[in-house]
Formats: sequence, structure tokens, C-alpha cells
Amino acid sequence: MSFFKKLKQGLGIGTAKVELDVPTYISKNSKEVEGKVTVTAQSDQKVKSIKVSLVEKTTIRTGNEQREQRREIQSVVLNESFEIKKDESRTVPFTLSVDLGDKVSFGLFGGTLEISASSNTPQVFEIVATVDLEGVALDPTAGKFVSFTNQP
Repeated sequence: MSFFKKLKQGLGIGTAKVELDVPTYISKNSKEVEGKVTVTAQSDQKVKSIKVSLVEKTTIRTGNEQREQRREIQSVVLNESFEIKKDESRTVPFTLSVDLGDKVSFGLFGGTLEISASSNTPQVFEIVATVDLEGVALDPTAGKFVSFTNQP
């Protein structure tokens, strides 16, 4: 393998494409979310594991400044390692436990801020899949925003 091919692979360029298939709307009463992660190799790869996480994004505004805070709520690691050849795809199903609880809390200025989940504070959630490839520094990811609704 040439120097440039090794460098590209080490940076995660041309390694694999990740697609995430999850429902866009999820009932607030759900205790789990089912979905699929599809990995398509752009070159021969060894997948060590796949991590699927539910992440809450909160935007904090103070004066003219705005910053985004991300908090992982739940995650599952699929320790199913496999090799995948160039242009080959593999789909892996997963089940992610979900427990939003009655309150949402996050760190703020060295303390913890709790907000009732029933409040009108907008919450943004994303499900993120990260594929851990052997010998790659920047692992490929895919994400999909989801909404929790009051519908069953």
C-alpha cells in the first residue's frame, strides 16, 4: 500500500460509508428503539465494533453568545467484529434502550440544571452510529434526528 493510501486510510478517507435506519418519531413511552446500521466498504476493512448512541443537544444562550452542549443519554456497543471487502455492504440490527425519565439534567457552569421533561423547553435528540474500524483514526459516523411524541 502506498504512503498516500495509508495516510488516507489512517484519516478515515475512503474507508467506509455508514447509513442509519431508525424511525423519525418515537413514542415518549417507548423503552427501546430498534434500527439498523448499514456499513458499505469503500476499501477492504475490518470492523471492530459499532456504537449506537442517543444524544441530546441543548443550545445555551447567554447575552450574544450561543453554545451547543451534547449529552449522551444511552448507548449500546455491538461488539460484532467482521471483515468487509470493497463495495460490500453489511446491515447490523440493534436495539437501544431508552429512558428519558421525568427530568432532563445537564451540567451548566459547574453545577447541574434539571428541567422537567414535561416543560415547554425544546429538546433536540439525535441517534448516532459510529463504526470502529481497525487502523483508522477518524471513524465513520451517521446520525439522524428523532422526535419523541406523545403518540403510542
